[in-house]
Parts: sequence; C-alpha cells; structure tokens
Amino acid sequence: MDQTSNLRLPYIAPSQAQKHVTHNEAIRALDALVQLSVLSSNAQVPPSAPQEGDRHIIAPSASGAWAGKDQQVAAFQDGAWAFFQPREGWNAWVGKTAGFLVFTNNAWKSVPGGTNPVSAVGIQTVADETTRLAVKSPASLFDHGGTSHQLKINKSDDNQAASLLFQSNYQGRAEMGTMWGRDFRIKTSADGNTWRDVMLVDNATGIVRFPNGMANAATGKRLSGLILLPAGPEATVYQLPGSATPLSAKLASIAADIITLATNAAANFFATSMREVAMVRLWNVTKTPAQSAWVKWDTAANGLQVSNAEHIKQWAAGDTVQIADPAKKTVAIDISPLMQKRLGGVFAQDGVLLTVVSAGNPVSSLVLQCADLSPQSAANLVYFRGDETRAFSIAGVFG
Repeated sequence: MDQTSNLRLPYIAPSQAQKHVTHNEAIRALDALVQLSVLSSNAQVPPSAPQEGDRHIIAPSASGAWAGKDQQVAAFQDGAWAFFQPREGWNAWVGKTAGFLVFTNNAWKSVPGGTNPVSAVGIQTVADETTRLAVKSPASLFDHGGTSHQLKINKSDDNQAASLLFQSNYQGRAEMGTMWGRDFRIKTSADGNTWRDVMLVDNATGIVRFPNGMANAATGKRLSGLILLPAGPEATVYQLPGSATPLSAKLASIAADIITLATNAAANFFATSMREVAMVRLWNVTKTPAQSAWVKWDTAANGLQVSNAEHIKQWAAGDTVQIADPAKKTVAIDISPLMQKRLGGVFAQDGVLLTVVSAGNPVSSLVLQCADLSPQSAANLVYFRGDETRAFSIAGVFG
C-alpha cells in the first residue's frame, strides 16, 4: 500500500530518494482538505486569477482546466490546480453561500445550518408524523422576547379544530378552543370518548351559555333559571285522547325507519300540534318483554318515523303498539326538537313550565320536574300519565 486509506496521502517508501517530495505532496493534500473551506461550489470554469491556496468544489459540466473533474475539490497550490476526489461523508464550508455541504451518493448536498425548518423535533421523547414537536419535561416555558408573548393555534378553516387538549394517561379529559366552528367552547370527558359541553361563547355576540348548568359553590347543587320560549307557534307537548286503557294500534308494515299503521291512528299517539316539538316513546307490546322506539309523526295520517331503524328490526306487520309504558303506565316525551328550534340548543333541563289547555283555552300553569336523561338526545324526559286527557303546552324550561 502506497497511500493512506481515507485522504489518499502518499507514503514515503523505504530507501526512497528525495523523500521530501513525497512528504511535501502529503502536506499539500492535508493543507487542502483539513478543515475544508471552499470559495464556491457552483463554478464550471476556473477563475482567471486564482490566489495561492484558493479552493473550489467543481460544478457539473466543467470545462477548461477543470474539465472531467466534476464534483472534485480543486485547490490552487504552487501555481497549479490540484484535484481531490471527495469520499462519502466529506463536509465543506462554502464561503459564497455561508453554508455547509456534505458529499453523499456521489453528489454535494446542502446541510441545514439550524432548525429552520426541520421535519420533527423530540426532546426527551420521540416525535412522530402527527406529533412533530414532542416534549417530555416537568414544565415548559414560553417567555417574552420583548414585552409580550402569544401562543398561536391556527386551523385551515372554520370547520376544523384549533384547541388545547388536556389528557390523563393519554386519554382526553378536557378540551378548549374553537372546535368544528367559530364559537369558543370548553368541554370535558370522563372516559375520553363521550364529551359534554361545559361552556359555549357565541363568536358574533359574545353571549356565554352553560349547556349543563351551573352549581352552587357551597352546596354543589345545580342552579336553574326559567327560560321563557321566544315568540312562535304554540308548543304543544302533549295532546292525546287518554283513557284508562291506553290506546293501541296494529302495524300494517315496516319499511326502513317508517312504521305504517293499519288504520289512520297516528293522531291517537301524536297530535298534529306536537310536530317539530316532541318525540314520543312507542312500545311494541306484542314482544316479550315489550320493545320500544322513539317516533315522530310522519306526513301520512297512518305513518310514524322512528329515530333509529335498528330499534324496530324485530317488529312485524300485525304487532300491537301503544305509547303508554306497559309497566309504568306513563308516556315519555323528548322535547329536543322544540329546544333546538326555539332555543338554539339542546340541554338537560331541570324542569318545564306548562300551560294546561282545556277546550282550546289556557286554564292554569304547571311545573314538572325533569330528572331522567333522554336516550335520544341531551334533553331530559318529560312524563305524563297514560290516562291523561288534558292538553299541555310548554311556556318555558328551567335550565
């Protein structure tokens, strides 16, 4: 072997004459390559008046004295150009661009001179394709660079989420921000799957809502206030021809989420004035035990629409249905359609203020407490006796 492995420096052979020539050649190579710093990396033609010691990385398609030396390091030494073939991993500082290059895969490539930009950063943990900045630390500090500091969270459009998510053992427990809209909201979860809104702030008006209410600081009991319905059509929540024996009807057919009755008996279960106000729980008493589904009145006089077609998959023509609970003898009403349309949101109301109607005229008022959460919505259920013959309209809700 007459050269070193990496820099290809010549060895002095035993008994070699003029050893200084070989030695000086190696010194010149070291002077050119150690702490490699070149003037440029994109020149194809040698400069007309190079200075002793000048170094360049030769660009592709070079000509003149550099012809055929593409990608090599050219050093002007002792009045002539010397050429050095780079090897994998060589680094060079380029004075013209004030940046680093690395030789890899037979080409010189730029090396980022800092962290702007980088694809991912992990501090004491591993960043991934989704969480590209990951920090594992007892605390993080975002300090001011003058007098103030802002933490900015941007989303592509109003239909996306820009939020702060708080986790426990990597399960979501609370979230705040503008999630899937413009309104600012705070929500919480006990299991990371089911979420409840705690606070909503209307982005246009600044009005604050607490969908699940507020509690007294001392007692922990929920505070409730009466919310009167805005002006609009009469909100009849219950108007049925009740009797000691709950009215029933036979099913003529089942098609997806539509129940067709054998007679025009829909009005026995669902008064016309209850449309867009309430959903009613319907019971199939032919089944044992009785099966239930939530319905609203369809456009036909003998048709009802269920909220979930899965609940009536086992029902068949000829089955008998009624709206009174066969065990409790009560009628369950969900008023979420009314709340969404007239109040702009559905929440678990503490109670309802009812107007008792007789012969088409209001005769008295009644307050009913509501404590059972509806299986169909975020509202609480309103119950009436199965043999109730009076009609009731909602004047307001407590929440």
